[in-house]
Order: sequence, then C-alpha cells, then structure tokens
Amino acid sequence: MKIWKEYFAPTTVLMIVCIVVTLALAGTYQLTQPVIAANAKAAADAARAEVLPSGKGGYSLVEGKLQEGITDVYHANNRTGFVITAEDKGFGGKIVVMVGIDIDGKITGVKVLGHAETPGLGTKAMTESHMSQFVGQGRISNTNEAGAANIDAISGATISSNAVFRAVDKALLQYAQIGGANQ
Repeated sequence: MKIWKEYFAPTTVLMIVCIVVTLALAGTYQLTQPVIAANAKAAADAARAEVLPSGKGGYSLVEGKLQEGITDVYHANNRTGFVITAEDKGFGGKIVVMVGIDIDGKITGVKVLGHAETPGLGTKAMTESHMSQFVGQGRISNTNEAGAANIDAISGATISSNAVFRAVDKALLQYAQIGGANQ
C-alpha cells in the first residue's frame, strides 16, 4: 500500500486533473467558438463596408484562382465593386491590406488589417493621410515602386510604405485577373 501512495497516487491524481481541465477547456471552446467566428465575420464585414461604402447589402466570397499574395476576394452583392485582401512583406513582417475597388476599377478605400511594423516609424505608412493617396487611383504602375502614380513613400518608412503599395498593386492585378466589373 505504501508503494501505491508514494508512486502511483500522485500520478493518478495528476492524470485526473489533466483530464478534467482538458474537458473543461474543450467545452469552453465549443461554447465560445461560434461567438468568436461571428465577431470575426462582423469585423471583416465592417472593414469591407469601410473600404467599399457603396457595397450595401453585404459581400459574397468570389471563388477561383488567387494570385500570390491575395488572401481573399469578395464582391458586393449589389455589384458595385470588389473588396480584395492582399499581403506583402514589410520591415517587421507581413502587412495585410484590404482594398475596395469600384466597378470602374478605381480604388475606393484602403485599410491595413494587420502588421508588425515599428510603432511610430513603420506605422506612418498606415496613416489616413498616406492611405488616402490611393483613393481614386486605377492601375497604379507596372513597376511596383512607391512614388509612381503620385503615391509618395514615407521618409524613414520606405520599406513599409512600399509593402503597402505592393499589396494594393496586387489587389488591382487580382481585380484585373477576375475580370473586374464583368464578374
């Protein structure tokens, strides 16, 4: 009996505690997962409405081949344009950008969804004044270099601003590939 108490009882108790905690965690996940998914969808829909305000009535996922750097493509249910999410490598890592493009192929809005850029420096490329340069632009250039088509790079944050530029350019290329307004 002494061997059981000394060696096996602590192991058995620890195993039971682990099983109970695992079941509690799995139950909590099952209860909260739908709420988390609904909140993520609502946040994404709000961002889509922000970059393509004319897309009243919601957005639907466009199935098909995505170019490198494009994560998803949605079209406005009222056929007023597309919202394309693209990514490119910045100084601190991946920059994820959502771009609204109307049926004429003009950018209606740009929003950075995620980044790991240096606060106060690289994040200058995500300011409203910098993003507003893209609004109204069509196909920006063939070179993917910021500074073309009157898009100014941010001094001291050129890697970040070039990454935003390239992500927007990828979105415009994807728009052209899917047929734009003809979709």
